[in-house]
Amino acid sequence: MDIFWKHVESRRISGNLPEGDYRQKGNAFRDFISELIYIRSDGQYRLVDIRIPGYTEKNHDVDLAYLHVAVGEVKMTGSPAHRRGNALQKERKTQSDLDKRLKEVKFTAVDLELYYTPTNVAKDVILSVQDEEKLPNPWWEEWIKLSVPGFYSFWASRLASGRIKYGKVVNADNPSLLLEKFQNLSRYNNAVGLFMFKEDGRRYIPVMEDEIKKSSLSVDDAIQNLLNFLDKHVG
Repeated sequence: MDIFWKHVESRRISGNLPEGDYRQKGNAFRDFISELIYIRSDGQYRLVDIRIPGYTEKNHDVDLAYLHVAVGEVKMTGSPAHRRGNALQKERKTQSDLDKRLKEVKFTAVDLELYYTPTNVAKDVILSVQDEEKLPNPWWEEWIKLSVPGFYSFWASRLASGRIKYGKVVNADNPSLLLEKFQNLSRYNNAVGLFMFKEDGRRYIPVMEDEIKKSSLSVDDAIQNLLNFLDKHVG
């Protein structure tokens, strides 16, 4: 985060980083996650961005993929207040367009799983609904966990601090609400990896690390889940 602040955000705030360059931050985070997966797997799995056919969509552009066995999306949300020419642009909340992004990730996961999941898996889950009390998860979540590809999403979310207006803080992100939204997303993904951070005296610090870990939404846990899924299904 120190490197990100120094080479990206501080230049963005001062207006010295071109808009096109700043928009590459999501690709940089994608490459970071891909490299982390590669290292954690001792060089066994390299996930790359590709186009992959879906059930109703001709192609999905996914950020991470190992064949059609495991795929994922990587997102960075939120941005600081910054100068653009002579104008000052307001900071952008993570909440501003998060619901749209969450819906896209949910749809992509289901559309791919409908296309690639073997028929016998779907039948087994449907039959097991008759005795749902014995299922480790609700039937829908069980279908998600057993389907192919395993779908994973990784999020780095900058929380807006907001501003003071009439003695009250406005336009600030609500970390508890965000956490709830990502918990709900985990019912559509095999795992969700989340990192939230905020500005604190010209640097970034993590936010709600303990709560994220307790909710099984940490990046580390998501990567381990992905590696376990690949070990089980590859070959």
